[in-house]
Amino acid sequence: MRKLLLAAGLALTVATGAVMAQDDLSAVDPTGQTVVYWHQFNSGAQLETMTALVEEFNASNEWGITVEALPQGDYNALRELMNAGIVSGELPNLVAGYANDGASYFLDGGAADLGPYVNDATYGLDMSDFNTDLLTFNTLTADPFNGAVLAFPHQQSAQVQVANNTLLEELGYSEVPRTIEDFAAAACASAASTTADGTQRYGYPLTTDASQLESWVAANGGAIFDGTAYNFTSPEVAAALQMYKDLYDQGCGYIPAERFSEQTDFALGLTPFYASSTAGLTFVLSANNDNGFEGTWSVNSFPHTEGNEILQVFLPGIILVPGTPEAQLASWLFLKYLATPESALAWTAGSGYFNPVPSTVDLLTEETFPNTALFPYFQQGNALMNNPDLRLYNGPNAPSYNAIRGFVSEAIANVTSNGMSVEDAAATLQQQADDALAGM
Repeated sequence: MRKLLLAAGLALTVATGAVMAQDDLSAVDPTGQTVVYWHQFNSGAQLETMTALVEEFNASNEWGITVEALPQGDYNALRELMNAGIVSGELPNLVAGYANDGASYFLDGGAADLGPYVNDATYGLDMSDFNTDLLTFNTLTADPFNGAVLAFPHQQSAQVQVANNTLLEELGYSEVPRTIEDFAAAACASAASTTADGTQRYGYPLTTDASQLESWVAANGGAIFDGTAYNFTSPEVAAALQMYKDLYDQGCGYIPAERFSEQTDFALGLTPFYASSTAGLTFVLSANNDNGFEGTWSVNSFPHTEGNEILQVFLPGIILVPGTPEAQLASWLFLKYLATPESALAWTAGSGYFNPVPSTVDLLTEETFPNTALFPYFQQGNALMNNPDLRLYNGPNAPSYNAIRGFVSEAIANVTSNGMSVEDAAATLQQQADDALAGM
């Protein structure tokens, strides 16, 4: 059941913002506005880079807009703050989150449609140098959203397969397996082998990460959500779950001893590949260095069925919170600034995340990327992100998605360590998904 209580002041600004978004923005004056931005960058390079970008915007924008960027913990902390603020009326102008977060806030009057700003004749976005697929992923078409753009995709990462090319060659593979059948065979070959000192190797690390299962479903040609309903009883979902079960039952897949321990296993030459976010490549490199990795490794898309090479992108974005017309426009102008080639390049070079501005790919060099050891692997992921022959996939943007992820993790455990059949696990997952969707 949705929250029904809204502070009167918030309800008024929501209504005002909704009407204003349909009007000519050239009549709105954002001069002198202060924009409060709650974000998830709490330390390190990401915080330093965003802080520098905010300072540059504050010093250079022609309207005298001031952005106050405030770290507020992780995404869970931000959700708690937003849900409390929707009731109290104490909200920022911008907040970090995914499109499904924006959808949830929108249903409670706490998020505004970015579409009118993106397309405005005066202040709109230059679509000739922007990856519009990323906007599509953040656009909700079902009722009551009706095409609202509920998060701005200023940064991206992607899920990839990290491969030990040297180990694969030892196992008889001249290249990283591209079909699911070859991938499974390589996992079994690894599990049947030992290192030079006689240490038993493993197969493929089977984590309960929901996004990883989604990538396997997409690599079979499917998706778990069609825009209005979840489908966990499709042939593509069954194929992905069956692969997990077969690998586990045959000893060709294993459950890592603890979270992220597959990084150490990989670095020690005990497993030929595992899934990672490109945002985590720095940890892959660090683990390899710490554990004396020998050989070469690479960044690849998931093995796939014919015609279904995919790359799952993760889109942590920025959500526009309803306010006065002047505050909303000022907030948008900051978002638009983040999508300029100069700002986008600075963000990627400083944070190690991709950005939505294609022209920056050619501008990024080893000299402008501070971690020179990581640069070639980052560029391998960047090439996948910008490969026109590769289909991008993004998880559901429905408000129920956070709950669904937990159910997917349970299903993975059910078909592996719990010994449940694929049919029963999928049926249970489908019922959980239907109930979650009905309850939103």
